[in-house]
Amino acid sequence: MPNKSVLALCGAGCLFLLSACGDVTMYEPGVYKGKHDETATEEAVQQRSGDLRERAQSGMTDR
Repeated sequence: MPNKSVLALCGAGCLFLLSACGDVTMYEPGVYKGKHDETATEEAVQQRSGDLRERAQSGMTDR
C-alpha cells in the first residue's frame, strides 16, 4: 500500500510542475513587442559611428 501513496504523491508533484508550463507567450515573426530602445535609432547609430571614427582618427594621428 505505501507504494500507491508514493506513486500518487509523485503523480501529483508532476502535475504541479507541469502546470507551470501553461504560461506561454506567443510571438509573431518580424514584430518587436518590447519597449522602445532610444539607442537603437538611426540617429543614435550615426552619432556613435561618428564618435568612433573620430577616436580612431585621433589614435592614428598621434603615432
